[in-house]
Amino acid sequence: MVVADENPPALAKFLKSVTSVKADDATEILTGLLKRREIKSSRNVAKAVTKLLLRFVSQNRHTKLSESQGLIKDVRDLGRNLVAAQPRELVIGNIVRRVLGVIREECNENNSLTGFADLPLGGRLSRASSVGEESADLGSNPGSGTATPHSGRPFSRDGGEEDIDAMSRRKSKAYIPPNLRNLTRQGSIALPNPSFGENNLQHALFSLLHSRAEELPNDSPGLKPQVKEPFEDKDIRGDVIEGIKELMEELEQVDEQVASHSETHIHANEIVMVLGSSPTLQAFLMKAAVKRRFTVVMIEAYPNDYQATQEVLKGPSKFTTPVGLKQLGKNSSAKEEPLTPAQMKANLTSIGVETILIPDSAVPAVMSRVNKVLMGTHVILRNGSMITTAGARTVARCAQEHSIPVVVVSGVYKLSPLYPFDPDSMLETGESSTVIGWADGEMVGSSEIFNPTMDFVPGELVDHYITNVGGYTPQNLYKLVEEQYGSAIDTLE
Repeated sequence: MVVADENPPALAKFLKSVTSVKADDATEILTGLLKRREIKSSRNVAKAVTKLLLRFVSQNRHTKLSESQGLIKDVRDLGRNLVAAQPRELVIGNIVRRVLGVIREECNENNSLTGFADLPLGGRLSRASSVGEESADLGSNPGSGTATPHSGRPFSRDGGEEDIDAMSRRKSKAYIPPNLRNLTRQGSIALPNPSFGENNLQHALFSLLHSRAEELPNDSPGLKPQVKEPFEDKDIRGDVIEGIKELMEELEQVDEQVASHSETHIHANEIVMVLGSSPTLQAFLMKAAVKRRFTVVMIEAYPNDYQATQEVLKGPSKFTTPVGLKQLGKNSSAKEEPLTPAQMKANLTSIGVETILIPDSAVPAVMSRVNKVLMGTHVILRNGSMITTAGARTVARCAQEHSIPVVVVSGVYKLSPLYPFDPDSMLETGESSTVIGWADGEMVGSSEIFNPTMDFVPGELVDHYITNVGGYTPQNLYKLVEEQYGSAIDTLE
């Protein structure tokens, strides 16, 4: 088996130079590499962007907590430049948004808690709003269990004291919307007391909350005012850099973490159909092969990878150097360029996995014999859909017709918070000569030929996503998006 270098030449050169040049110069270098597509793998792009952001934050002039908005703006502007260099590589925006989330998280952790007295009027009255609304309508009837303007204390119907929360739950059922208070039809609704004005209502509510807060114990987390701590303008750059380094470690360990779920999803004597040849998918299958014996059916993915695939069928592969599982585990952390099906088949065969190679046209005939379909992915979108190898939508549709589960393995760094409003704009096309050669000049001159290298797969065609943080269904991916990016999603386009 041939194991590629840990990094391709372009990426290795950039990672070496980024630590010795200014952040602006490193940005220009990476922008040029992205425009020329010298860095192809999504993981390698993510590593390059993360390394650049680490250098950029370490040299940024905004280091204090009070200057965090300036740091966020600078990182956002850098991300927009990188996204503009390669708009279809969505992992760039994913990494930039993750770093922006790290900055915001550090700001929130270092900000002092807001005291009770500093809350706006709406915040201080939010819990008692329903009580106050009803007090305005029914304040003329003290026996109904409401708080009168002069009592300052809530009473229950039997004359005893009543808890505020209990009264709110009981009285919320009788809440009268403001737009219904002007109804004059007899018996339709109780009219408000004209002598009980808005100022008296606010005074009664403040008296009610103040008297309640005085009775709370000193250690109670209730409505008692909190003392605001003095603001400390802390240097957050070190904490942000630490968060970026954790993101870099995640990129290094994603294959091993995803592969740890393989024994749960691949069982003995199964036939697994595989589309794509990403290192993550290969590590997933190899980890399962340690304790399971199963058969892999690989699809050649015409027209971009079929030539290398046919070489495997013609004779012994040049990639069949046997390696042991220990050596394989040692090299599994290497983040190489995307594998060809021929390389992936040879790697699986070298550890004893029976591998069958079929053309795309044979997928419908073989699908009924398959237990599950495994795919890699280029990017996962917020609504559960994904962009992956060309031909994946046809395979997923065929699997759905045969009730075969489609499982996708991917790292969280490929999860994008964007919606596919225009899926065609996210797809890439390759060289058209791989479909029809220039020898067919008459056909080439009178037709428009497309060679898509990516395919859009809707979420309803995918059954399960396996990530380095666990498994998710397409319908539950929004929870993972909120965990990774928070509620603030930056627009980098």
